[in-house]
Amino acid sequence: MARRWRRHCFASEIRIAVRVAPVTTDGVTDTATPAKPQTLIWASCWLAVLLVAAKACSGIVPWWPHLPKRLVTLIASSWSDVLFALSCGLIGALVIRGLARWPRVASIARVSVLVLLTGFVVYAVATVGLFRYFHRPLTFDMFGMVGNAGAIRSSLWERVTLPIGIAFLLAPAIFLFLAARIRRGTGVLLALAFLWILTGWLLQRAGWESERLQFLRLSPHAELLRTVARGLAGGQRPSFSTDFPAEYLEEFRTFRARGTGPRSHFQLPPGVARPKNVIVVVLESIGTKYLRLYGNPIEHTPTLTAEAKNALVFENIYAHASFTYASFRPINFSVYPGLPWHYALLEDGRPLPETLAARMKMRGARTAYITSGDLYWGEQHWLLERENNFDWLLGAPDLGCPLLSSWGTEDRCAIDRLVSFVEQSAGQPFFAVCWTDQTHDPYLLGAAHSGAAPTDDLDRYLAVLQSTDVQLARVFATLRERGLADDTLVVVTGDHGEAFGDTHGQRGHAWSVYEEEVHVPFMIWNPRLFPEGGRVATIGGHVDLNPTLTDLLDLEPAQEWQGHSLFNPARPERAYFMAIAGGSVFGVREGDWKYFYEVNSGRESLFNLATDPKELHNLSDQEKERAAGLRQRVAAWVTFEEAFLWGREN
Repeated sequence: MARRWRRHCFASEIRIAVRVAPVTTDGVTDTATPAKPQTLIWASCWLAVLLVAAKACSGIVPWWPHLPKRLVTLIASSWSDVLFALSCGLIGALVIRGLARWPRVASIARVSVLVLLTGFVVYAVATVGLFRYFHRPLTFDMFGMVGNAGAIRSSLWERVTLPIGIAFLLAPAIFLFLAARIRRGTGVLLALAFLWILTGWLLQRAGWESERLQFLRLSPHAELLRTVARGLAGGQRPSFSTDFPAEYLEEFRTFRARGTGPRSHFQLPPGVARPKNVIVVVLESIGTKYLRLYGNPIEHTPTLTAEAKNALVFENIYAHASFTYASFRPINFSVYPGLPWHYALLEDGRPLPETLAARMKMRGARTAYITSGDLYWGEQHWLLERENNFDWLLGAPDLGCPLLSSWGTEDRCAIDRLVSFVEQSAGQPFFAVCWTDQTHDPYLLGAAHSGAAPTDDLDRYLAVLQSTDVQLARVFATLRERGLADDTLVVVTGDHGEAFGDTHGQRGHAWSVYEEEVHVPFMIWNPRLFPEGGRVATIGGHVDLNPTLTDLLDLEPAQEWQGHSLFNPARPERAYFMAIAGGSVFGVREGDWKYFYEVNSGRESLFNLATDPKELHNLSDQEKERAAGLRQRVAAWVTFEEAFLWGREN
């Protein structure tokens, strides 16, 4: 029915556009009436109404009982949508007027603009679900993040409600009906639209709820068009000065370029042998914020907390980018992830470095890479296969469990195979990476979970985190039961964190370099080496994982690695990170200070994490000299990586 109604309305518009009547142009009879430019202005008024309606459903808190405040919030967050709609109508009208000498061409152009405006209505409905997932408008950068678009369908589907599904059908029909039939009162609509724009602009100038509305107030249509144009033009790169001391580049060079040095800096306790086995567990989307191990008052991971008494807990370790695709490279290959306009380890870049699996193979170890996610997402399978150093290379389809979401299967299934791999080693050294997936959005619980499923995003996330923690307990139990605990290093880290809008308005990951997204857990467990546990304040990143483990194992590090052992007293006490979605951000942590630079806005931020752990007070204006020095550090990192990616530095 909706489809017939839409066809009827659209047909009416076409008939209006090409109604036959004699017209003479320069003495030549033409049978087409001139297209009326003002009809596109009318249509844009109705487009503005529908865009405001979509924005009202995109994230503003429930309207009742504070209706006046919610109305003001809606105006503040949607005035850019109204401006976009009226601009489309005005541009279309000017085009039609410019084609007045060619009535048929003008009529075709008018119908084309109406089709485009109808497409904007459909996209406005889509933005409701997109905003509920991404919590900001879709941009060109996000297309590069998504990779395999099918992987995100579960996350999007969780946000597509029945009303949104109905709106997909009805909104275009309603728009075409209004544009074709309802033209009275459009003068009032225009006046209201201009008043809406002016009021919203003034509210933004006054800073009305600026932090909470910083992304909601963007026009999703204008933002997509703007970022696509910028991306197709080559993107926006940072304008860092290269006026920094040359020695700032040294910390990024590979082991080969640094020259020889002690193979191991870790001091073994007297009479204690080094471990022979390694398990690296990477927890998907897990930062430090919700872990009792790092100060959260509520216990969500009792296994990690209990096992810390036989582990070194590193307090200041960072993901170099809050995005799995970028974390995969430093964790597995000990190189920085690259830059937003060119990532590391692409076919046109540097040769592939060795993984730790290759180092372990030299000692006769069995090797496995097991993930409950999709191994074919983000080139993971291609990169790992090229090295050919994993005896087992298993992704979600290989684990024998049904998919839990489009992202992967239950973590229980990955731990099943990890336990099986350990049990089959039969005295032979082993190395395994186990990358979980269940804690990725949309945070779905597996069949083994009992009790009522939570509905809030954060509650779902914490429930899945607890479920994954239960599975981790099986790994430690297996090592103890098999008598392998003392001979095995278990590293537990997160690939990045996850934000839920409670501090900086960010939700999800990949958007920022605030602590909730890039500060990750890092625990090295071994009862023989660390019988009483310990905490380490050393600052480092994922790029340091492999060199730290070869240090503990007394293995020669790969010459192509960029990281440093966390036990090396001469290592640089810094960590570098970037955000890659919604505009590039580059930053560094040095001591208690954390600095970052936002490329799009040119804004600098500087925080003292000792006194301001939530990063609420930007001190860049008060500490100009310190900010300038840290900016030089960031500039050196970006400059080196630009050359390193193309093999011009090592």
